[in-house]
Amino acid sequence: MMMCAMLFAAVVISGRERHNFLGAGRCSEACHNGEATGNQYKLWQSSPHARAVRDLATEKAREIALKVSANDPASNRECLSCHTTGGGKHEITKDEGVGCEACHGPGSGYYSASDHVDYLDREGAYMKAIKKGMYPVLSIVDSHLKKREKLCLSCHNESRPCYPEDPGERVKQKITIQVIDKLVKGDVDLRHPLRR
Repeated sequence: MMMCAMLFAAVVISGRERHNFLGAGRCSEACHNGEATGNQYKLWQSSPHARAVRDLATEKAREIALKVSANDPASNRECLSCHTTGGGKHEITKDEGVGCEACHGPGSGYYSASDHVDYLDREGAYMKAIKKGMYPVLSIVDSHLKKREKLCLSCHNESRPCYPEDPGERVKQKITIQVIDKLVKGDVDLRHPLRR
């Protein structure tokens, strides 16, 4: 019953579908958790993005939050907007950190394999997924790199409350277009491989 309600919840507004978050677990169940597909879910689980919401419960997060007059970073909308998928507003994603759909978009329209996988026409499948709500941020279409940059920099920027005060730490945390293109910075590797 809940599955039917979630799928039915995608409504047409002004000729465009409004898509819903399904959670990283659904991406894992669908097919992104096996060796044959590149273990994307497992790679995400070991990433800083997966830990982002847990970071809000640390003493360091509380210290930072007090500087911007926020008592509890784990319930502060400004903190949650970058540390969770959907800004902490969605029950299904509020505890998962920065999950799949934070970067790829709410998955209700494209999560099934038939809506985003075609091993013979990868770009065509990707364009189909975009039509069904996936954010255009993958590098298989070069013009989408700027869209990925805009998405990454919506959180990874100098105006966020947790941006470090120390100049040396600021340099370490700087996200450049080269990092966004490669999804690698130092020992942090956010690439998730695809198998053909």
